[in-house]
Amino acid sequence: MYDCEICGRKTETLYIVDVEGAELTSCAKCSEGKNIIDTIGAEEVKGAAKQRTPGTAVRDVAEEEVVDNFGEEIRKAREAQGLPLSVLAERINEKESTLNRVEHGRMLPPQALVKKLEKQLGIKLMAVPEQSQRQSGRKGQEPVTLGDAAERK
Repeated sequence: MYDCEICGRKTETLYIVDVEGAELTSCAKCSEGKNIIDTIGAEEVKGAAKQRTPGTAVRDVAEEEVVDNFGEEIRKAREAQGLPLSVLAERINEKESTLNRVEHGRMLPPQALVKKLEKQLGIKLMAVPEQSQRQSGRKGQEPVTLGDAAERK
């Protein structure tokens, strides 16, 4: 059994859906009307496409996150190559103001921008967070879902 990351419902089959740029695992009901990227669960196991153990749902696919000090890493790599911000922006076809906001940590870079920066600067901006950071901090309790947060308001 898997847990839907949107409503928390237990289900045999999960759908990896795109929700405003974020990949979430959801049950059939929550995946309605959303862009379905992949499925995990009953059909997949029956078809012997991939064997997954419970609890590994999408964690294999979307576990990486942008590193905490991404702005500083970008600035250091850019300066080490002697690139002004305007030249870097031109090389990766992005606005200089966007790169300025990312470097100063005022904007989390979208996935496409992260890939461009990694390739151009030769740095790694995506990393798997440590286990302690991924846990909700609530000992002995289930993680909070979007449905739980909505119920609190």
